[in-house]
Amino acid sequence: MSKKITLKELALISEFSVSTISKALSDNREISTKTKKKIKALAKQYNYRPNATARSLKSQKTKTIGVIIPNILAHYFAKVLLGIEKEVSKKGYSIITCISDESYEKETKSIELFNSGCVDGFLISLSKETQSNNFYEEINDAIEQGLPVVMFDRTSDKVHCDKVTINDFESAYNATQLLIDSNHKKILFVSPISGTNVGNEREKGYRQAIAESFKGAIAPEVLNFTDYPEFTTTLNQYLETNIIDGIVAADELSAIYAMNLAISKGYKVPENLAVIGFTDGILSNNSNPPLSVVDQHETELGKIAAATLIQRIESNETTAPQTIVLPSELILRKSTHSAR
Repeated sequence: MSKKITLKELALISEFSVSTISKALSDNREISTKTKKKIKALAKQYNYRPNATARSLKSQKTKTIGVIIPNILAHYFAKVLLGIEKEVSKKGYSIITCISDESYEKETKSIELFNSGCVDGFLISLSKETQSNNFYEEINDAIEQGLPVVMFDRTSDKVHCDKVTINDFESAYNATQLLIDSNHKKILFVSPISGTNVGNEREKGYRQAIAESFKGAIAPEVLNFTDYPEFTTTLNQYLETNIIDGIVAADELSAIYAMNLAISKGYKVPENLAVIGFTDGILSNNSNPPLSVVDQHETELGKIAAATLIQRIESNETTAPQTIVLPSELILRKSTHSAR
């Protein structure tokens, strides 16, 4: 491959000015189609590539956005990232993705990186540690310094920016009510994301459905956990002394874990145990039996979050932040009596 040349060197070779070459490569209307074709052909022949750093310094734009997610292994975030990437590419931007791994410290380092000027704005789903401890100083500092930010999924009302979510309370309420309407009474709620707004709202939705339907005659049963070895031990102990006929899980993986463990204890799904979780992912489609879920339309959420951020970046208007709440949908499979 031939050595890359500079804009000035290309100008000497082509006998066009630096300004003309720059405008031609940017498809500026001032330059004729004939001249554009000639300059682009020479640029390709001599392996000229515009200097992205220099261009961003001149325009004050990097055409890059940042993304911070708490967990790359969760299928939910993989699908959100897919939606973000599709929208970003369509608008001519690139992305830098950072993973907080549920750590406030890692999340802070990512925000500091983005606030150093390498992106035009960023998308973030907050880490569990950040939300559990109400640590929002760094993200609020970035916003105060003028960096556009959009939060998605895990958000906080203590951060003043655009947000894209689903109604987690209503989604969990409807999932629980589905089981109640199918004559299930002893329904267990399990969650690995307590302490986050998402986990808290889903637990509230579950509790509200139980309270309304049973008027205190049947108490809510909740197992919150931090890791899966702990969950296995706790759920094992719980099933030794309790009989249940339903499980509502705050995410996909905990639903599968709970269902498999219950089956190993002699439960039959859905004959005497119905199970429903969140996220229409690979696990839910391929579990045995297939899992009923709350579909959060993750890819669409990612697209909307990215589009909202880019609109903020490119708009000259200062408008109040908006919260976009997307509808969710119950997908019924063979893990519930209501499967069709």
